[in-house]
Amino acid sequence: MVAEKTGTIRFYDLTTHQAILSLESMQVPLMSADWCLKNTFRVGAVAGNDWVIWEMPRSRLVLILLLIFQEACLYRWSKCNENLFATTGCPGKMNSQLLIHHLGHPHPILVGSASVGSGLSWHRTLPLCVVGGYRKLFFWLTEM
Repeated sequence: MVAEKTGTIRFYDLTTHQAILSLESMQVPLMSADWCLKNTFRVGAVAGNDWVIWEMPRSRLVLILLLIFQEACLYRWSKCNENLFATTGCPGKMNSQLLIHHLGHPHPILVGSASVGSGLSWHRTLPLCVVGGYRKLFFWLTEM
């Protein structure tokens, strides 16, 4: 999977090196995209002022398109729950905000802050999210 700032996400066949599927966000710039490991039909991204989530069998249709009210730059799916994902503000900004969302809830289930936040990752088996800060790691544990 390759995400382009122009709003296009392309999937390539590793054997032939040919694009086999593409998704369009219709918003630019596309800042971050992630492929859900628990539900490999699902792809999510932050593009413009929206979160965009696609279901692969219906690749031309956007599953969810939500307007966000913060400047988001990173998007990551939880590795242990297909309905959890996190976004953060742009790296390097003071007090970067972390938002953790559950697809079944209209509002974030957790809001956190990290001074000079950079990077975003999830634990492999726990609903534990981490953001890097200046000489620190900030951890948030969510409920499944």
